Amino acid sequence: MNIPCYYKEMTAIAAKESGLASEFISNINSDENAVMRELYLSTTVIQQAVIAQDKVIKMIAEAGSCVIIGRSADYVLRHKKNLVRIFIYAPKEYRTKKVMEMYGDTWDEGKKNIERSDTARAAYYKNISGKRWGDPHQYELCIDSSIGVQKCADVIVEYLSKRK
Repeated sequence: MNIPCYYKEMTAIAAKESGLASEFISNINSDENAVMRELYLSTTVIQQAVIAQDKVIKMIAEAGSCVIIGRSADYVLRHKKNLVRIFIYAPKEYRTKKVMEMYGDTWDEGKKNIERSDTARAAYYKNISGKRWGDPHQYELCIDSSIGVQKCADVIVEYLSKRK
């Protein structure tokens, strides 16, 4: 569809905007701080990074059609017209197998890593939006990625083409 996609690139832009290190921003919703997650997310420096990301997300969206992955962009852009919020998910068993393939984790390691990652994402999303991460009522389209990458892409393209 020839639409720019932003994922990791946003952290570099937000780092430049805030003066914070790119690695620091990309790790805001990491699972490394599980014990003190809420305190961590409320610190001034984290809020500074969140504000920088918010500005970057809005700046990217103002530039034209785009795909923004993560960083609570669906919530940040909630008042924008022509916004399509898509949530891509998969059953835990499927995700665990994918993690095992990609990173060489054992079943238990993969399952544990997914749970930590999901917990971190949920906490970050809750901190930004006050809402529950993954709630299907917050999206126009939810897709189970276990159908395959190409089928997911086909569903998204078909959905978008019918919205015009």
